[in-house]
Amino acid sequence: MKLLIQNNTRLSIENKENQLYACFQNIFGKIAIELVTITCDDLGYKTPNFTTSGIFHLHGTIRIKNEQLPWSIILKVIKSDSTETEDPQHHNYWRREALVFGSKLLDDLPDAVQAAKGYLVEEQQDGTIWLWMEHVKGQYANSQEQFDFIARQLGRFNGAYLMGKEIPNQKWICKGWLKSWTTACQMYAPNPEDYINHLHRDIESRIWAWFQGFNEQIENNLSSLGNLPRVLAHQDLSQMNMLIVKNDLKIDRLVLIDWQFMSISGVGEDLAKMFGVNMSLGIIPPDLYKACQASLFNAYIAGLKDMGWKGDERQARYGYCLGTALRSVWEVPKYISLVAQLENDHLNKNLQDRVTQLEKIIKVQMEMALEADTLKALKI
Repeated sequence: MKLLIQNNTRLSIENKENQLYACFQNIFGKIAIELVTITCDDLGYKTPNFTTSGIFHLHGTIRIKNEQLPWSIILKVIKSDSTETEDPQHHNYWRREALVFGSKLLDDLPDAVQAAKGYLVEEQQDGTIWLWMEHVKGQYANSQEQFDFIARQLGRFNGAYLMGKEIPNQKWICKGWLKSWTTACQMYAPNPEDYINHLHRDIESRIWAWFQGFNEQIENNLSSLGNLPRVLAHQDLSQMNMLIVKNDLKIDRLVLIDWQFMSISGVGEDLAKMFGVNMSLGIIPPDLYKACQASLFNAYIAGLKDMGWKGDERQARYGYCLGTALRSVWEVPKYISLVAQLENDHLNKNLQDRVTQLEKIIKVQMEMALEADTLKALKI
């Protein structure tokens, strides 16, 4: 029977049968399989990680012992986009996720989290790398209860390393993720100095004054994160990378995908990324900022304690507060540039809503920066 292929993408998949059979051995075992149909769809990847060229869904049917069965695989294409991402210690080192899959590190994660299985890492002649991996079907967090569940599992994940699980130390695992990320933000964010003449309201002036002072302390603050207990961290906990999946016993499990930002970080930093990025993406609505800020931390601490950790909670709080506040190095310049745009387009409702949202996010960042300063003064 002739293989039927429907390719709805720009990707050349017509000669990838051997790669698919290699994946099928991971999924179905070493049994006789006949590939019947292939469909390839573009998942419309929009997240601004420039080392990702695209994410695709390959699916179709196979025949095993005269029975036709469905199959489904995710294919992620990664590439080098700049000289800086060639550095293994850059937060967005372009080869990192391929190396993570190749190392089998994800097979030895603490029980609190799981990862999508990596089937095949394939180098292409055009310099890209194709990552063939498991298609995980689960639910994205949409409620405070679900986010709290994830935060507790995150605490258990990080807590395993605080309680003696060996932290992997491959040279391509980032050792200073927030420092690298803030440096990149300072390079690529809008320059606030170009827009400060457009700041007229009191809230705008207060944000700019605070940000100037915060910027003066960034190097010192980043250095202080190095004093926190170390854990293996994911560092990219946006809603789309966290899936709640029920196992065979109908018990919720947390599956994390996209390990491109894997790092060795301070306790609390991973939670800060989760809270901060989901505020920025609009997943956590402004009326829940305060409640989620508290509930996520309480759930995270509960997860650390589940693993037997009896350390100083203020250390985790410091990593959480400062990690969230440091996101202002991107948010504030963006805010100031949008305020300037709004002055010339004051009837633009979408622009006004974005400015209002950013004001509320930055207020949280300012409050958490102040708390971090207080904790730092206590020399935790």
